[in-house]
Amino acid sequence: MKRILFVVALMSVVLAGCSKGPANPYAKPDWFTNANYFEEKDGMYEEMPVGSNSIVMVGDDYIDRGMWSEFFGDTAIKNRGITYDATEHVLYRIHNIAIQHPAKIFVSVGWNDIVHQLPKEQIVENIENIFKQIHKLSPATKCYWMNIVSTNGVTAEMSADIDYVNAEVAKRAEKGKFGVIDIQGALLAGIRNNTYSWDGGTFLNGAGYEALAQAIELQIGKEHLNHANDREYPLEVSDYYKHRVSVFRSLPETEHKIVMLGNSLNNNALWEELFPMGYIINRGISGDVVDGVCQRLDEIIPDQPAKIFLITGTNDFINNPEKPAIEVWNSYEKLIQTIRKEMPDTKLYVQSTLPLNPKSKFYEGFNERAAELNKLLEAGEDRYNYYYLDIASLLSDENGDLAEMNTTDGIHLSAIGYFKWATELAKGPRMNPNF
Repeated sequence: MKRILFVVALMSVVLAGCSKGPANPYAKPDWFTNANYFEEKDGMYEEMPVGSNSIVMVGDDYIDRGMWSEFFGDTAIKNRGITYDATEHVLYRIHNIAIQHPAKIFVSVGWNDIVHQLPKEQIVENIENIFKQIHKLSPATKCYWMNIVSTNGVTAEMSADIDYVNAEVAKRAEKGKFGVIDIQGALLAGIRNNTYSWDGGTFLNGAGYEALAQAIELQIGKEHLNHANDREYPLEVSDYYKHRVSVFRSLPETEHKIVMLGNSLNNNALWEELFPMGYIINRGISGDVVDGVCQRLDEIIPDQPAKIFLITGTNDFINNPEKPAIEVWNSYEKLIQTIRKEMPDTKLYVQSTLPLNPKSKFYEGFNERAAELNKLLEAGEDRYNYYYLDIASLLSDENGDLAEMNTTDGIHLSAIGYFKWATELAKGPRMNPNF
């Protein structure tokens, strides 16, 4: 318990401000495919420490969506990926990572530059500068570049540019003192025949990430633990949902672990770093609804986790602005009943659905329905033998809206919001699987 409180106290100190070392020579980019998502992820990464024993995964989509610490069973492996990042974004972000002198840095970037038609020569120069910056700030850090993977549907021109960048960066690797890992060679055939992806390579499935983890395990210094184990999906779901569940099913068991279950509020959280004891498992899916959480319990039930922290309901209201709270509660009740029946010894913590901030385009009428749902969730506590946690009040302002300082876009949380949430969860024995 003391260890948990120490971690949260440390995070609070980091948020309060600390020396960032030499100034970053690269300016923040002025273009983003998804600015809100970048701000959410970059804001959190800026405040999370990296240790001298850390292995840091930096880059774009494939890095962001990978569950690297679980792939290799080591919380020293840190995910610093942001979907849609290009080389310019990583050049800006690498400064905060390198000044903390991690043991190793793996970089995977360049695909989004190809998509946005950045000249191939500029892409190569940017990648080379990423490693120059790392070595300038942290000469002892071992560095690796994971080359660009050509997905299905690329044009002949894009394919030629990818081949050029991969070849040119490989030529400069020895002089630049970084290694090159040919992940295109490891993944391309499986992407082309739909073994490693169902959508041409945008989202890797469990088999794809198994192949990717195997391709880098020598440089990581550990054997990968993830093995593909896909099954059918009873309801129609998005490609992202399929990808995420497929990855979950490839991971080691969750027996006697603490599962953080729900939507993007969990998906985007760095729970394994906020509570780096090795037994916190992230099972959030961005965009998920209550019924979606219920249908994927089969991935969790066999392992009988010690505790589940559940937060969902937001997307049920967002997807249907007319949906009343009682309908969401009906779905929630089915979900809770299933958890209680199938995992009777698992301690269940049901967390309130968060309100929105007025800057969200979904704000109108949302908070009233969320408040009604939370009353129903609180009322069911004794009936269904779970613990109700009022996280909504913790993160709200005097008007009952999600407080400005706690959100990046009116829906998702800022680093400050996540630290407040984590501090609340750390009270008492909540984050200890043995109590």
